[in-house]
Amino acid sequence: MTINFDKEIYELGDKMNINGFIKDIFGNSSYATGASVKISISNEDGTPLEIIGLPKEVKGSSRTENGVVVAFDFTAVPKTSGNYSLQIELSKLIFAEGNYVVKAQYLDNITTKTFAIVDSLGLQDKVVISLDKDVYGLGETIYLTATLPPTGSRNVDISLTKPNGAVINSGVPIDNQRFSWFWIIPSSELTQNTKTDDTRNVINSNFGIYKIRTTIDSITTNTFFKVSTDPENDSLSTTPLFVSTDKSLYKAGEKLKVIGNVIKRDQGDQGLIVTDRVNIRVLDGIHPYALIHESSVYPNNGGEFSSIFELPVTIFTQGSYTVKATYNSIRAEATFSVASDFVFGVDEPVSLLISTDKSEYHPGDVVTVNGKPNKLIYLEEYDVSVIQKTDTEITCGSFICGKHVGPVTTIRPNPAGSFTHQFVIPNSVSAVGKYEVTVDADFETKSIKFDVVEKPQTPKLNTVIEKENRISEKIIPIFTEEKTVDNVTIAPRVVSGSLLTASRADEPNVHLKISTETGTCVIGPDDNCLVKESTRKQGQIYDVVEVDGINLNVRYSGSDVRLEKFSILPESSSEFLPDANWNVEIIKDDQVSRFYYKVTYKTLE
Repeated sequence: MTINFDKEIYELGDKMNINGFIKDIFGNSSYATGASVKISISNEDGTPLEIIGLPKEVKGSSRTENGVVVAFDFTAVPKTSGNYSLQIELSKLIFAEGNYVVKAQYLDNITTKTFAIVDSLGLQDKVVISLDKDVYGLGETIYLTATLPPTGSRNVDISLTKPNGAVINSGVPIDNQRFSWFWIIPSSELTQNTKTDDTRNVINSNFGIYKIRTTIDSITTNTFFKVSTDPENDSLSTTPLFVSTDKSLYKAGEKLKVIGNVIKRDQGDQGLIVTDRVNIRVLDGIHPYALIHESSVYPNNGGEFSSIFELPVTIFTQGSYTVKATYNSIRAEATFSVASDFVFGVDEPVSLLISTDKSEYHPGDVVTVNGKPNKLIYLEEYDVSVIQKTDTEITCGSFICGKHVGPVTTIRPNPAGSFTHQFVIPNSVSAVGKYEVTVDADFETKSIKFDVVEKPQTPKLNTVIEKENRISEKIIPIFTEEKTVDNVTIAPRVVSGSLLTASRADEPNVHLKISTETGTCVIGPDDNCLVKESTRKQGQIYDVVEVDGINLNVRYSGSDVRLEKFSILPESSSEFLPDANWNVEIIKDDQVSRFYYKVTYKTLE
């Protein structure tokens, strides 16, 4: 005797289908089954599930006054084939969240099986709102879904605040503690009308951060999304204030660029944007943390801000420094370091420091020459010359040659005493060879060499995409291997895919798992998987993981979205995916889902 369910986990209010098979059915003379199957449900601890019943003799009276406690039992009549079935409604009046045991008994044969009940709507005072993604492009549609706690309201109020402060109000009905809403982003950018006042410019744009405010009874929830010119590679930061520098290490004399973003605050119920300034301070990293620079800037429509500061060598010595940003009462900070070649307070002779940005160039490239003294001294000018060497000439190297042998360019130094000179290499085969730069700084003359070599033949890259759509199976193999198409060899560069769950109620029960043929779980919900949650974080969209000796960039949307997406490609732009079989598993029961994937190949001709 067997017993089966249509699924193992149910929602409160679902209908549960119980079925089974009896091998040795007992029949009577009328060719009917002579016994029925008794089905009872008990709690996980074995105590019977009971309800209040009303005896026949007091039919019509109140269960409160005349009701009696009875077991929650059912009877199913098996067919002559031995099959039996029964449907039960898992009512909230009888069941609660937890595990239950179903016992089926036919004559002396007994079998049991366990199932679970969950209540995704048992949210109390919490509203769960989600968007299909965080960053969109022009012309796309935003899909918002939400689950609410029990409420007497029939509608929810929704207001959309654009980056320029304009508000669109709407409302949608509530259906079984759920509602959905969508909005289509304009398909083109606004004409950037600029309004100027005494302090700033205000530019209207469809790009930037939007806010969706949902209000139901006394519960208000804010959800943010971003419209970007490059939605695939952009990310949304919902941190109220974030600040950073464009690089972590600067040379004394360079310019420091401070960048960041804010979530602009609202004023009143109308959603008007209040454009407050962000205060930026640059402080010494050593006690007493002296203030060096300070500025106040307005964030743009998308909440982004930036400011540039000088790093004079007389103030910024080698060490660490701090950037502190304040927006309203919110604070954030970042650190950066300064490296300096200048010598202070040391009895060392003055020396000229020169360098080129590279040691090897191609015809048509631009050579950048930098130079400065190791001490702060007054200099009126530098004389710089660049010549192509011949085999019969003597190379000066880093020694003093005494004079220039080519055209001389006179350059005035900046306040820090340094200079930059750029030289364009002729774009011809005759430009290949050895070159020497000579710099005369009055107190010293130095030279430095570089080579010009022929440009390597750049292979022409074409893209070939193979894709499969609307796959309903649970196990999907994806082969990435080098192949030949029309006498052209192509190699796999990117494998990507997306999983769409048909019913939003099934989303928590449907998951994606990607493993290699060696058994390594790259993406999935298991503890041993390398990527278990969304890779989109502040300043990054990929996680770098090592799989079978190869560093891979893995991008993953996370499992808590309706459209679960991923992409896998080598971290190095010159590498390809290995010849391998990627095993994609859709973790689900009988839920309806569709899987889409594509493999992007690059061809070398």
